[in-house]
Order: sequence, then structure tokens, then C-alpha cells
Amino acid sequence: MTDDAGPTLRRLVRHLSFIAVAVLLGTVAAVSVAALHAFDREVRPAMEREAAVIGEVVANPIERALGLGIPLEALVGAEDYLAGMAASQPAVAYLVLTDLAGRPRAAAGPAASGFQPIDVITAEGPGSRALPGIDETARPVAAPGGRPQGWLLVGVGRAAVDDIIVDTRWDLAIVLLVGVLLAMEVLRFALDRGVIAPLTMIEAVVRRLDTGDCTRLAEAGSADEAGRVARAANALVRRLGDRWAHLQWLATEAASTGAGAARDAAAVIATLGDRLRFRDGGAVVDAAPPAASAARLPLFLFVVAEQLSTSFIPLLGRDLARATRGGFSPDLLAALPIAVFVAAVAFATPYGGRLTARRGPRDAVLVGGGVAALGYLAAALADDVTQFALARMLCGIGYAVLTIACQAQMAMAARQGRLARTLGGFTGAVMTGAVCGTAIGAVIADRLGYGATFLASAGLVVVVLGLALRAIPRGMTDPVAAGQGVVAGARAAFGNARFTAVLLLAAVPAKIVLAGFIFYLAPLALRDAGLSQAAVGRNVMLYGLCMLPAIALGGWLADRARMGGGLIWGGAVLNGGALLMIPLLPEVAALPIAIAVTGAAQGLASAPMLAVVAGMPGRSTPLLLSFLRLGERFGSVIGPFAAAWLMMRGDAVWAMGVLGGVTALTGIGYALVQRRATRANAAIAS
Repeated sequence: MTDDAGPTLRRLVRHLSFIAVAVLLGTVAAVSVAALHAFDREVRPAMEREAAVIGEVVANPIERALGLGIPLEALVGAEDYLAGMAASQPAVAYLVLTDLAGRPRAAAGPAASGFQPIDVITAEGPGSRALPGIDETARPVAAPGGRPQGWLLVGVGRAAVDDIIVDTRWDLAIVLLVGVLLAMEVLRFALDRGVIAPLTMIEAVVRRLDTGDCTRLAEAGSADEAGRVARAANALVRRLGDRWAHLQWLATEAASTGAGAARDAAAVIATLGDRLRFRDGGAVVDAAPPAASAARLPLFLFVVAEQLSTSFIPLLGRDLARATRGGFSPDLLAALPIAVFVAAVAFATPYGGRLTARRGPRDAVLVGGGVAALGYLAAALADDVTQFALARMLCGIGYAVLTIACQAQMAMAARQGRLARTLGGFTGAVMTGAVCGTAIGAVIADRLGYGATFLASAGLVVVVLGLALRAIPRGMTDPVAAGQGVVAGARAAFGNARFTAVLLLAAVPAKIVLAGFIFYLAPLALRDAGLSQAAVGRNVMLYGLCMLPAIALGGWLADRARMGGGLIWGGAVLNGGALLMIPLLPEVAALPIAIAVTGAAQGLASAPMLAVVAGMPGRSTPLLLSFLRLGERFGSVIGPFAAAWLMMRGDAVWAMGVLGGVTALTGIGYALVQRRATRANAAIAS
């Protein structure tokens, strides 16, 4: 293979990814547009039917009066009657009673002042009109059995329908986003195993043969084209080895016949020895290095499984709490499953790191996934809040063990110079899994119920276990932590000044801002500003949408430009500046900007932060990562309480400003610590 095989392979993968995503986007976009058009086509007939029903109800008393011989122009109290009927129907924009020529006789309703007179009335009547923001339907008004004496015009406002259409468009966009993210994760896994890994293996085989290395064989377990190429290369290496052994035998025989023949044989052997390298006993199989991406799809699917129930956990907890006898408030008991889950994740994380270090990521994934699957099954069968809380405890333990195992596998399998980008994939998988799981889980719960959603989570975990058995290799244990317990690991971790600085000045403040601002203060402030629940959700989702590309960019900059430390403290200062900007601008504009900047800033710092911890020499990578995750969990717990405490002493805007100031100061503090460490290292080196 030529020297440009690496770029060629990368171009191939980019082209395949682009084609797959383009086809998916085109298909889903076409279906979405067709669904919107179908929805819009159904809206107008439905509004006309609604207007006809309203017109029938409103016209009945008027027609009874006309039947008593009262002329239309002599009706008394028509204005008040129409006003009362319009007030009782929220969808009505106006009710207008006109004569046969279309001249208004009485009008009422919120939009009555903007009523547009009818220009043309045909023999069939004025018909229906589509006005700006209003659909109008005309109903003839006549005495029972008599001729029409006027028209009742019912204007139905389109504002509610337009809001539904806008929300539907956003829902379709979210479904499109979820589909693309899901397809990208599956495509990344398939390309890595079906394209990148085989082609990389073939490239390694050809490069070894090109340098004359005949000591290694390629793994050739697959039956595809790559496997056939590998088997052909292995056959060539074996034939060369057999020929070499035969040549050595001939040389031995020649040496026994005379000095001249011995010299000639030795010269031939030396010449070939300069060009080819063989191994005594024959070539051995060169096992493929573990792929960091092997854990990404299992991690993504597991996060999807966990997030399926996120939208209804408090609701189910409250329902089960109301059915539980006792003297506690149902609202208080409803928080028990959430608190138990968070506590289980926090306290099980270090033990998950120790299990990963001693048994390897594969075994840890199997253990964590098995415990989580039991938790989901127990949650589906729980009939009181205590059982549900215990089930969520199992889910939390499984989540802690499996996620730290996947993170450690990605760190230990990362190629030289790609540690930050590889670990950025961990955060990216968690973020995309959370987005997909939350969106899909709400639909499943609404259609099939809570129990079916937990069963779907258990089914996904079974898929995760199957992928782990197939993709994640055995072994990959950490000898540094082989005989080290959790307490000893904690002493080693927190005794490291670099780790403590990253934890206290970067990781924990970032999670406090995430939980306190993104998940607590921002939704409250946006709702108080008059936004709908759907609009609040879309604004909060800006955090994830901006974070995903920033993670990839931060990992690339940390690996290529060696500026990981700068990204960590720079992201914190940028995040703090965005929050400090909120008091200076209108909230409706400042909050979305601050949410987006927070996502981008934390995304830029995420991968470098993990890379700094995983790259600390002489330390157990799984244990360090587990204690980093433990600290982040405590930051997530502290965040909402800190934000609420600050809001009690001011308001939401003031609380956001304080969080921003603290975040910026911690970033500056980390920059000073990093600068001091750099100077100390330079002094030692000199």
C-alpha cells in the first residue's frame, strides 16, 4: 500500500458517511414535509367544521326570534348576546351578524374591530374566507322554514393552530435530529468494524511485507474481501517462511561438502537476511489492537436505555407514592427514586473504576449491564415507591459501572496523539444518547405506558451486552491498580495536585453551572419571560446542540495544537462571561445566547479535561476517571441547591451572574495553577 493510504482511507470513510447521512436526511426531510402538508390540509376542514358547529349554536336563538316575526334589524341585545357567546368560545375571533347585503348589524369578539366587510355576495352566499390569522365561515340566518334574512359570520382564529403547526415542525426537526444522531452512531460503529479496521489491517500487512518483515501474520477471521486478502498475505508469509527454512537446510548441507560451498551459502543467507526477517518456529498472528470505538456504540445505546424513562420518573414516583401507605407526603416520596439513583451512581463509580482496572472493561460492562437490566425489569414490576426506589438503585449501580468501564476502555485503547479526541467521543456518545433517549422515551411512554418503556430499556441493555461480547476485547487490565483498593486509590488520586486542580477548579464548577443554570435557572427564567413549555425545551436543547461540535473541536485542538490546558481554563472564563452578560441584555435574547455559549465552552473543555486526567503518568487511568466522575456527580447535586440558595437572596438573573463570576474565577485559578506547574517543570528540566 502506498504512503498516502491513510489519507485515502480517511477520504473513503468521509465519502461513505456523507452519502449515508445525505440519503437519511433526504428521506426523513421528504417524509417530514409531506407530513406537514398533510397536517395543514386537514386543519382547514376541521376549522370549518368547528365554525359550523359554533354558528349553529349561536344562530339558533336568533332564528327563533326571527320565527316570532321580529325583523333582523329590530333585534334587541344582539350585540350583548354575541359578546357572551364569543367569550364562551376561546377559538372564536369574532361573531358578526349582517344583513343580506353583508352590512354588519351586530359584532362581538376579540377581533371584531378588525372585521373586513364582505365585498361580493353570490347567490349561494358569502361562502368561506381565509383572512390573515382567521378562517371565516358564513351561515345563513332565517326563520324556521323561511328565506334567509342575513348572515352569521363566524371567524375562528388560527393562532392556536399556527402554534400547533410550529410545534409540530419543531417536533419533526427533533425527530430528524434524533434519527441522524442514531444513524451516525450506528454508521460510525459499522464503518470502524467493517471498513476501517479491515483496511487498516491490510495496510499493516502490506507495510510489513514491504519492509521484509515475515515474522507476523494478520488476523483473518472474517469471510469478506479483507479476510481473503489477509489469508492470501498469510499464505505468502508462510510460503516465504517454508522457503527460508528449506534454504537454511540447503546451506547446512552445502557447508558439509566444502569450504567454497559454505562461503557461497553464507553469502546467500546474509543477502536474504538483509532483506527479509523471519521468526524461528514460524510467523505468529499479530492480534489487532483494541479499537477505542468498540465501546462507543454500547455506551450510546445504554445511555439511550437509561434516558428513555427520564421524562416520567417523577410522575411515576408520585403515582406510586400516592398508593403507598404512610405519613409521608407523596411529593416528598416522589423524589426518593431520583435521589437513590443519583446516590447509587455517585458511590458506585469508584468501585466501577476498581472493577474495570482489575477485570478489564469488557467484564465491567457485562457486570454493569446485567445489574442495570435487572433494575429496569424490577422498575417495570414495581407497585410501590419503595420497590421502585430499590430498582432505581440497581439502575444507578449499573450506570456507574458500565459508563466508567466504557470511558476507561476508550482511554486505554486511544492511539498515540489522539487521546483527547478519543475521550471526547465518550462525552459525545453520552450527549447524543441523552438527546435520543429522552425524545423517544416520551413517545413510548405516551403510547405504551411506563412498564413497556422500562422493558424497552431492558431490551436495549441486552443488545448492549451482545455488542460488548462481540466488540470489546478481553483483558486490558490496569496493573497499576491490580492490588489497590478504593481508599488507597482515593489517596493516590487526591494526593496528586494536578488531579485535584482539574477536579476542583474545572470539573466540579462546570457541573455546578450545568445543573444550576441549564437545568434549573434557565428554564424558570424562560418560562417567567412568557415562553411556552415547548419553546423552553428548545432553548435548553441549544446546550447539547452547541456542545456536540465543540467536543470534537476541543479534542482536535488538544491533540494537534497541544493546548488542552488553555481550553480548560479558557472555556471556564468564556462560560463565566456568558453568564455575566445576562444582566446586561434583555433576558429573551441573553438566555439563549448564554445557553449556547455554555454548551460550546463546556464542550471545548470536556475532552482536554478527560485527556489531562487519563494521561497522568504512574496512575491508574480507570480509578482516576472514576474519581473525576464522582466529583462531577457531586457538582451536579450541588448545582440546583446552590442556584436556589442564590435565587432566594436576589433573583434568577442575579444568581446567574454570581454563578458566572465564580466560574470565571475558577478558570483563572486553574490558569494560574497550570502556569505555576509549567514553570516548575521547566526549572526541573533545566
